[in-house]
Amino acid sequence: MNRAQAAGAALAVFAAFGAAAQKQTIKIASVAPNRSPWDIEQRKLAQEWARISGGDAMLQFFDTQAIGSENGVIQKLRSARPGQRAPLDGAVFTCIGIHELAPEAHILTLCVPFTFKTQAEVDYVLEAVSGDIQKAVQNKGYVLLGCFGVGWIYFSTKEPVRTPEKLKDLRLAMGGFGSPEFTAALKTAGYKVENIPLDKISQNIRSPGGVQGVYAIPMYTYATKYHETLRYVLDLPICPVFTAFIVSEPVWDSFSAPYRTQLLEAVKKSERVFSSMQQETDEHYLALMEQSGVTRAVPTAAELAAWEKSFTEDAQKMLDGNNAILDRAFYRRILALLAEYRKQNGGG
Repeated sequence: MNRAQAAGAALAVFAAFGAAAQKQTIKIASVAPNRSPWDIEQRKLAQEWARISGGDAMLQFFDTQAIGSENGVIQKLRSARPGQRAPLDGAVFTCIGIHELAPEAHILTLCVPFTFKTQAEVDYVLEAVSGDIQKAVQNKGYVLLGCFGVGWIYFSTKEPVRTPEKLKDLRLAMGGFGSPEFTAALKTAGYKVENIPLDKISQNIRSPGGVQGVYAIPMYTYATKYHETLRYVLDLPICPVFTAFIVSEPVWDSFSAPYRTQLLEAVKKSERVFSSMQQETDEHYLALMEQSGVTRAVPTAAELAAWEKSFTEDAQKMLDGNNAILDRAFYRRILALLAEYRKQNGGG
Protein backbone atom coordinates (compact mmCIF):
# COMPACT_ATOMS: atom_id res chain seq x y z
CA MET A 1 0.00 0.00 0.00
CA ASN A 2 1.59 3.31 -1.09
CA ARG A 3 1.14 6.68 0.61
CA ALA A 4 -1.66 7.77 -1.70
CA GLN A 5 -3.61 4.58 -1.12
CA ALA A 6 -3.05 4.80 2.66
CA ALA A 7 -4.22 8.42 2.67
CA GLY A 8 -7.32 7.50 0.68
CA ALA A 9 -8.12 4.65 3.05
CA ALA A 10 -7.60 6.91 6.06
CA LEU A 11 -10.01 9.45 4.57
CA ALA A 12 -12.54 6.67 4.10
CA VAL A 13 -12.25 5.70 7.75
CA PHE A 14 -12.68 9.27 8.94
CA ALA A 15 -15.53 9.87 6.51
CA ALA A 16 -17.31 6.77 7.78
CA PHE A 17 -16.92 7.62 11.44
CA GLY A 18 -16.57 11.39 11.49
CA ALA A 19 -13.74 11.51 14.02
CA ALA A 20 -11.42 9.21 15.92
CA ALA A 21 -13.55 9.44 19.06
CA GLN A 22 -16.74 8.24 17.39
CA LYS A 23 -17.83 4.63 17.51
CA GLN A 24 -16.56 2.19 14.92
CA THR A 25 -16.83 -1.54 14.46
CA ILE A 26 -13.48 -3.07 13.59
CA LYS A 27 -14.03 -6.23 11.55
CA ILE A 28 -11.41 -8.90 12.18
CA ALA A 29 -11.15 -12.33 10.52
CA SER A 30 -9.73 -14.96 12.90
CA VAL A 31 -8.48 -18.52 12.54
CA ALA A 32 -9.49 -19.30 16.15
CA PRO A 33 -11.77 -22.37 16.35
CA ASN A 34 -15.25 -21.44 17.57
CA ARG A 35 -15.70 -21.67 21.37
CA SER A 36 -12.07 -22.68 21.89
CA PRO A 37 -9.97 -21.05 24.66
CA TRP A 38 -8.39 -19.01 21.87
CA ASP A 39 -11.82 -17.79 20.72
CA ILE A 40 -12.85 -17.06 24.30
CA GLU A 41 -9.69 -15.01 24.90
CA GLN A 42 -10.21 -12.91 21.79
CA ARG A 43 -13.80 -12.22 22.88
CA LYS A 44 -12.41 -11.03 26.22
CA LEU A 45 -10.07 -8.79 24.26
CA ALA A 46 -13.05 -7.34 22.40
CA GLN A 47 -14.73 -6.58 25.72
CA GLU A 48 -11.57 -4.93 27.02
CA TRP A 49 -11.23 -2.73 23.92
CA ALA A 50 -14.85 -1.67 24.32
CA ARG A 51 -14.25 -0.82 27.99
CA ILE A 52 -11.04 1.12 27.33
CA SER A 53 -12.57 3.14 24.49
CA GLY A 54 -15.93 3.70 26.14
CA GLY A 55 -17.53 1.73 23.32
CA ASP A 56 -15.74 3.60 20.54
CA ALA A 57 -13.64 0.56 19.45
CA MET A 58 -15.86 -2.49 18.93
CA LEU A 59 -13.99 -5.58 17.75
CA GLN A 60 -16.12 -7.98 15.71
CA PHE A 61 -14.54 -11.34 14.88
CA PHE A 62 -15.37 -13.47 11.84
CA ASP A 63 -14.40 -17.10 11.20
CA THR A 64 -11.64 -17.33 8.58
CA GLN A 65 -12.96 -20.74 7.48
CA ALA A 66 -16.28 -19.12 6.49
CA ILE A 67 -14.31 -16.82 4.21
CA GLY A 68 -12.44 -19.77 2.71
CA SER A 69 -8.77 -19.32 3.58
CA GLU A 70 -6.24 -16.88 4.94
CA ASN A 71 -5.49 -15.86 1.37
CA GLY A 72 -9.18 -15.08 0.96
CA VAL A 73 -8.95 -12.89 4.06
CA ILE A 74 -6.05 -10.99 2.51
CA GLN A 75 -8.23 -10.22 -0.51
CA LYS A 76 -10.93 -8.82 1.78
CA LEU A 77 -8.39 -6.64 3.58
CA ARG A 78 -8.09 -4.69 0.33
CA SER A 79 -10.65 -2.14 -0.74
CA ALA A 80 -12.46 -2.68 -4.03
CA ARG A 81 -11.65 0.86 -5.16
CA PRO A 82 -9.54 3.81 -3.92
CA GLY A 83 -11.06 5.69 -0.99
CA GLN A 84 -13.47 2.87 -0.12
CA ARG A 85 -13.17 1.02 3.16
CA ALA A 86 -12.13 -2.62 2.81
CA PRO A 87 -14.60 -5.37 3.86
CA LEU A 88 -12.21 -6.34 6.68
CA ASP A 89 -10.10 -4.10 8.91
CA GLY A 90 -7.68 -6.70 10.18
CA ALA A 91 -7.05 -10.34 10.95
CA VAL A 92 -5.72 -12.88 13.39
CA PHE A 93 -3.47 -14.90 11.10
CA THR A 94 -1.37 -18.00 11.52
CA CYS A 95 2.19 -17.71 10.26
CA ILE A 96 0.87 -18.96 6.90
CA GLY A 97 -1.33 -15.89 6.61
CA ILE A 98 1.48 -13.55 7.64
CA HIS A 99 3.73 -15.20 5.05
CA GLU A 100 1.13 -14.68 2.34
CA LEU A 101 0.61 -11.05 3.41
CA ALA A 102 4.29 -10.18 3.95
CA PRO A 103 6.66 -12.88 2.65
CA GLU A 104 9.61 -10.59 3.42
CA ALA A 105 9.05 -11.39 7.13
CA HIS A 106 10.26 -14.99 6.50
CA ILE A 107 8.05 -15.99 9.43
CA LEU A 108 7.69 -19.62 8.30
CA THR A 109 11.39 -20.11 9.00
CA LEU A 110 10.32 -20.07 12.66
CA CYS A 111 8.29 -23.23 11.98
CA VAL A 112 11.14 -25.51 10.88
CA PRO A 113 10.58 -28.78 12.82
CA PHE A 114 12.49 -29.35 16.07
CA THR A 115 14.13 -25.92 16.06
CA PHE A 116 12.63 -25.08 19.45
CA LYS A 117 12.50 -27.21 22.60
CA THR A 118 10.28 -25.10 24.88
CA GLN A 119 7.73 -22.30 24.75
CA ALA A 120 10.16 -20.11 26.69
CA GLU A 121 12.60 -20.41 23.79
CA VAL A 122 9.83 -19.46 21.36
CA ASP A 123 8.92 -16.38 23.40
CA TYR A 124 12.57 -15.29 23.63
CA VAL A 125 13.14 -15.52 19.88
CA LEU A 126 9.80 -13.91 19.02
CA GLU A 127 10.60 -10.91 21.21
CA ALA A 128 13.97 -10.54 19.49
CA VAL A 129 12.65 -10.72 15.91
CA SER A 130 9.23 -9.09 16.30
CA GLY A 131 10.57 -5.72 15.13
CA ASP A 132 11.58 -7.21 11.77
CA ILE A 133 8.20 -8.89 11.37
CA GLN A 134 6.47 -5.63 12.32
CA LYS A 135 8.44 -3.73 9.67
CA ALA A 136 7.53 -6.22 6.92
CA VAL A 137 3.84 -6.07 7.90
CA GLN A 138 3.87 -2.26 8.13
CA ASN A 139 5.33 -2.04 4.63
CA LYS A 140 2.07 -3.66 3.45
CA GLY A 141 -0.05 -1.04 5.21
CA TYR A 142 -0.86 -2.85 8.47
CA VAL A 143 0.13 -2.67 12.13
CA LEU A 144 1.24 -5.81 13.97
CA LEU A 145 -0.34 -5.55 17.41
CA GLY A 146 0.74 -8.94 18.71
CA CYS A 147 2.54 -12.10 17.68
CA PHE A 148 2.35 -15.16 19.94
CA GLY A 149 2.18 -18.94 20.07
CA VAL A 150 -1.11 -20.81 20.41
CA GLY A 151 0.12 -24.39 20.47
CA TRP A 152 2.52 -26.93 19.05
CA ILE A 153 2.01 -29.12 16.01
CA TYR A 154 1.26 -32.83 16.53
CA PHE A 155 0.57 -35.54 13.97
CA SER A 156 -2.81 -37.29 14.27
CA THR A 157 -3.24 -40.40 12.12
CA LYS A 158 -5.59 -43.25 11.26
CA GLU A 159 -3.00 -45.87 12.23
CA PRO A 160 -0.17 -45.99 14.77
CA VAL A 161 3.01 -44.15 13.81
CA ARG A 162 6.24 -44.73 15.72
CA THR A 163 8.90 -44.06 13.11
CA PRO A 164 9.70 -41.28 10.62
CA GLU A 165 9.61 -43.83 7.80
CA LYS A 166 6.04 -44.80 8.67
CA LEU A 167 4.92 -41.17 8.85
CA LYS A 168 6.43 -40.41 5.45
CA ASP A 169 4.50 -43.33 3.99
CA LEU A 170 1.15 -41.73 4.90
CA ARG A 171 -0.80 -39.12 2.96
CA LEU A 172 -1.15 -36.04 5.15
CA ALA A 173 -3.06 -32.75 5.27
CA MET A 174 -2.31 -29.59 7.21
CA GLY A 175 -5.15 -28.64 9.56
CA GLY A 176 -5.56 -24.88 9.84
CA PHE A 177 -1.96 -24.35 8.84
CA GLY A 178 -1.50 -25.01 5.15
CA SER A 179 -0.26 -23.37 1.99
CA PRO A 180 1.00 -24.69 -1.35
CA GLU A 181 4.46 -23.28 -0.62
CA PHE A 182 4.77 -24.88 2.83
CA THR A 183 3.41 -28.13 1.42
CA ALA A 184 6.16 -28.01 -1.23
CA ALA A 185 8.78 -27.48 1.49
CA LEU A 186 7.55 -30.55 3.39
CA LYS A 187 7.57 -32.57 0.18
CA THR A 188 11.22 -31.62 -0.22
CA ALA A 189 11.83 -33.46 3.06
CA GLY A 190 9.94 -36.54 1.83
CA TYR A 191 6.45 -36.04 3.25
CA LYS A 192 3.32 -36.84 1.24
CA VAL A 193 1.35 -33.69 2.01
CA GLU A 194 -1.78 -32.71 0.06
CA ASN A 195 -3.35 -29.27 -0.30
CA ILE A 196 -6.94 -29.60 0.88
CA PRO A 197 -9.22 -26.58 1.58
CA LEU A 198 -9.98 -26.14 5.28
CA ASP A 199 -13.70 -26.70 4.80
CA LYS A 200 -13.04 -29.99 2.97
CA ILE A 201 -10.57 -31.65 5.36
CA SER A 202 -13.16 -33.30 7.65
CA GLN A 203 -14.98 -34.85 4.69
CA ASN A 204 -11.69 -35.96 3.13
CA ILE A 205 -10.51 -37.64 6.33
CA ARG A 206 -13.73 -39.63 6.62
CA SER A 207 -13.66 -40.87 3.03
CA PRO A 208 -12.05 -44.31 2.37
CA GLY A 209 -9.55 -42.82 -0.08
CA GLY A 210 -8.87 -39.71 1.97
CA VAL A 211 -5.73 -38.56 3.72
CA GLN A 212 -4.41 -40.71 6.55
CA GLY A 213 -3.24 -38.00 8.89
CA VAL A 214 -3.34 -34.33 9.82
CA TYR A 215 -0.68 -31.90 11.02
CA ALA A 216 -2.28 -29.49 13.56
CA ILE A 217 -2.30 -28.15 17.11
CA PRO A 218 -4.34 -30.34 19.53
CA MET A 219 -6.91 -27.58 20.13
CA TYR A 220 -7.66 -27.44 16.41
CA THR A 221 -7.74 -31.23 15.98
CA TYR A 222 -10.23 -31.54 18.83
CA ALA A 223 -12.39 -28.51 17.93
CA THR A 224 -12.78 -29.70 14.32
CA LYS A 225 -13.46 -33.29 15.48
CA TYR A 226 -10.68 -34.68 13.30
CA HIS A 227 -9.83 -36.94 16.25
CA GLU A 228 -13.10 -38.85 15.79
CA THR A 229 -11.58 -40.41 12.66
CA LEU A 230 -7.86 -40.03 13.39
CA ARG A 231 -7.57 -42.34 16.39
CA TYR A 232 -3.83 -42.10 16.98
CA VAL A 233 -1.65 -39.13 17.91
CA LEU A 234 2.14 -39.08 17.92
CA ASP A 235 2.90 -37.61 21.35
CA LEU A 236 5.74 -35.46 20.11
CA PRO A 237 5.52 -31.65 19.70
CA ILE A 238 7.00 -30.83 16.31
CA CYS A 239 7.06 -27.04 16.07
CA PRO A 240 5.18 -24.05 17.49
CA VAL A 241 2.33 -22.34 15.67
CA PHE A 242 2.26 -18.56 15.82
CA THR A 243 -0.59 -16.18 15.36
CA ALA A 244 -0.39 -12.50 14.58
CA PHE A 245 -3.03 -9.84 15.19
CA ILE A 246 -2.92 -7.09 12.56
CA VAL A 247 -5.11 -4.08 11.76
CA SER A 248 -4.92 -1.63 8.90
CA GLU A 249 -2.83 1.47 9.53
CA PRO A 250 -5.71 3.89 8.74
CA VAL A 251 -7.99 2.22 11.30
CA TRP A 252 -5.26 2.10 13.96
CA ASP A 253 -4.25 5.69 13.30
CA SER A 254 -7.87 6.81 13.67
CA PHE A 255 -7.48 6.35 17.45
CA SER A 256 -5.73 8.92 19.61
CA ALA A 257 -2.30 8.05 21.01
CA PRO A 258 -3.60 7.43 24.59
CA TYR A 259 -6.21 5.01 23.23
CA ARG A 260 -3.63 3.21 21.12
CA THR A 261 -1.36 2.71 24.13
CA GLN A 262 -4.14 1.18 26.21
CA LEU A 263 -5.55 -0.92 23.38
CA LEU A 264 -2.09 -2.29 22.63
CA GLU A 265 -1.51 -3.14 26.29
CA ALA A 266 -4.77 -5.12 26.26
CA VAL A 267 -3.41 -7.14 23.31
CA LYS A 268 -0.12 -7.72 25.16
CA LYS A 269 -2.09 -8.94 28.18
CA SER A 270 -3.85 -11.53 25.99
CA GLU A 271 -0.46 -12.44 24.56
CA ARG A 272 0.87 -13.16 28.06
CA VAL A 273 -2.20 -15.25 28.88
CA PHE A 274 -1.71 -17.38 25.79
CA SER A 275 1.99 -17.82 26.45
CA SER A 276 1.42 -18.93 30.04
CA MET A 277 -1.33 -21.42 29.24
CA GLN A 278 0.00 -22.79 25.92
CA GLN A 279 1.58 -26.02 27.21
CA GLU A 280 -1.34 -26.65 29.58
CA THR A 281 -3.81 -26.13 26.71
CA ASP A 282 -2.00 -28.62 24.44
CA GLU A 283 -2.00 -31.21 27.21
CA HIS A 284 -5.67 -30.52 27.98
CA TYR A 285 -6.76 -31.27 24.43
CA LEU A 286 -4.47 -34.28 24.10
CA ALA A 287 -6.07 -35.64 27.29
CA LEU A 288 -9.59 -34.99 25.95
CA MET A 289 -8.73 -36.88 22.78
CA GLU A 290 -7.32 -39.73 24.84
CA GLN A 291 -10.50 -39.84 26.94
CA SER A 292 -12.50 -40.19 23.72
CA GLY A 293 -10.50 -43.28 22.77
CA VAL A 294 -7.55 -41.81 20.88
CA THR A 295 -4.27 -43.65 21.50
CA ARG A 296 -1.26 -41.49 22.34
CA ALA A 297 1.96 -42.98 20.96
CA VAL A 298 4.69 -41.85 23.36
CA PRO A 299 8.14 -42.38 21.79
CA THR A 300 10.72 -44.43 23.67
CA ALA A 301 14.16 -42.92 24.22
CA ALA A 302 15.47 -44.75 21.15
CA GLU A 303 12.47 -43.68 19.05
CA LEU A 304 12.86 -40.07 20.20
CA ALA A 305 16.50 -40.08 19.13
CA ALA A 306 15.45 -41.40 15.70
CA TRP A 307 12.79 -38.69 15.37
CA GLU A 308 15.25 -35.95 16.34
CA LYS A 309 17.80 -37.22 13.83
CA SER A 310 15.19 -37.44 11.09
CA PHE A 311 13.70 -33.99 11.75
CA THR A 312 17.15 -32.39 11.89
CA GLU A 313 17.96 -33.90 8.49
CA ASP A 314 14.53 -32.92 7.16
CA ALA A 315 15.02 -29.32 8.31
CA GLN A 316 18.27 -29.14 6.38
CA LYS A 317 16.59 -30.55 3.26
CA MET A 318 13.87 -27.92 3.54
CA LEU A 319 16.45 -25.15 3.92
CA ASP A 320 18.64 -26.48 1.11
CA GLY A 321 15.71 -26.93 -1.27
CA ASN A 322 14.37 -24.31 -3.63
CA ASN A 323 11.88 -23.04 -1.03
CA ALA A 324 11.47 -19.27 -1.04
CA ILE A 325 9.45 -19.42 2.18
CA LEU A 326 12.48 -20.42 4.27
CA ASP A 327 15.38 -18.03 4.71
CA ARG A 328 18.81 -19.42 5.58
CA ALA A 329 20.13 -16.17 7.04
CA PHE A 330 17.08 -15.81 9.27
CA TYR A 331 17.41 -19.44 10.36
CA ARG A 332 21.04 -18.84 11.37
CA ARG A 333 19.88 -15.85 13.40
CA ILE A 334 17.24 -17.99 15.13
CA LEU A 335 19.88 -20.61 16.02
CA ALA A 336 22.19 -17.88 17.37
CA LEU A 337 19.38 -16.50 19.56
CA LEU A 338 18.61 -20.00 20.83
CA ALA A 339 22.27 -20.61 21.65
CA GLU A 340 22.28 -17.31 23.55
CA TYR A 341 19.11 -18.20 25.46
CA ARG A 342 20.29 -21.71 26.33
CA LYS A 343 23.64 -20.42 27.57
CA GLN A 344 21.88 -17.86 29.78
CA ASN A 345 19.48 -20.48 31.14
CA GLY A 346 21.81 -23.45 31.51
CA GLY A 347 20.43 -25.30 28.50
CA GLY A 348 23.66 -25.76 26.60
